[in-house]
Amino acid sequence: MEKSKTKKYFLVDNGSLRPESVLYIRDIAHQLSKVSGKKVEPAGIMHSHKVDPLKLNRIPGLSMEAFFQSMDSNELECINFIPMFLGPSLAITDWLKGRADAWFAAKPGREYKIADCLFRKGDERIASALCEHVMQSLSEHGQMKPYVILVDHGTPQREVNLVREEIGNQLKKKLPGIISGFSTASMERRAGEEYSFNDPLLEKLLAEICARGERNVIVAQLFLAPGRHAGSNGDITKICLPFEKDGVRIKQTPTLGKHPYLIEILGERLREFQ
Repeated sequence: MEKSKTKKYFLVDNGSLRPESVLYIRDIAHQLSKVSGKKVEPAGIMHSHKVDPLKLNRIPGLSMEAFFQSMDSNELECINFIPMFLGPSLAITDWLKGRADAWFAAKPGREYKIADCLFRKGDERIASALCEHVMQSLSEHGQMKPYVILVDHGTPQREVNLVREEIGNQLKKKLPGIISGFSTASMERRAGEEYSFNDPLLEKLLAEICARGERNVIVAQLFLAPGRHAGSNGDITKICLPFEKDGVRIKQTPTLGKHPYLIEILGERLREFQ
C-alpha cells in the first residue's frame, strides 16, 4: 500500500497586522474545517505572524512568508491552498505561486495545488450575498431609495477590476426599483491613465452624488474581512463621516467572508482538491 503524503490545507488571505483581521479569517477557517471534516489552517500571505499572540487568544498568527522559511515546510509533501481572494491578485498568481514553485523544486516527491479564487464567471452567489446585506440595511434603517455604492480596495490589475465590475452588474440587476442609483468605486488607485479603470474613488463619488441631492447612501463593501479600509473605524468610515455630518445617511454593509454563500464556495474549492 502506498504511503499517504503529509498534507496541509491553508486558507490564505493577504495578511494583516490587525488582530481583528487575523481572528476573522481564523474563524472562517474553523467554519470551513467543520463543514469539510478537514483541518484548514488560516494564513496571511504576509504580516500575520507579526501580530502579538496575546491579542490572538495566545495563539500565534501564521503567514506564508514565515511558513516557507520554517522547518514545518520541510516536513510536508503536499500543500493545498484555498485563496481568500475574490479575483486573481498578484499575491496569489505571482507571490504565492513563486514561493510554492521554489518549495516544490527543493525536494523530490512534493506537490501543491492552488484552488481558484472565489469568483467564477456566471456565479452570482457573491452578488446575492451583497444583495442580502443591502436589503438588511434597508430593513433595519428604513432608507428610502438609497444610492448604492459597491466599493473595493482598488487594483493595478484589470483582471481583478473586471471581477468587481461583473459582481457590480449582477448586484445592480438584483435591486430594480428600490434604489435611486448605483455605481462601483475604489478606495485607492495608482497614478496614471492606465489605472483609470479604478475610478471613481469613493470620496469623489460621494461628493458628486451628494452635490446632486442624494441623501440616502448604502456603501456595499466588497471586502472579505475587516482591515485598514473596511475595519472598525477604517478608511471607509472616515471618508463617510464628513458627509454624514452634513446630514447624509450613509450605512455600510458588513464584510462578506462569513456569509453562508462564501463558506459554501470555499467548501466547493476544498472538495475540488479530491
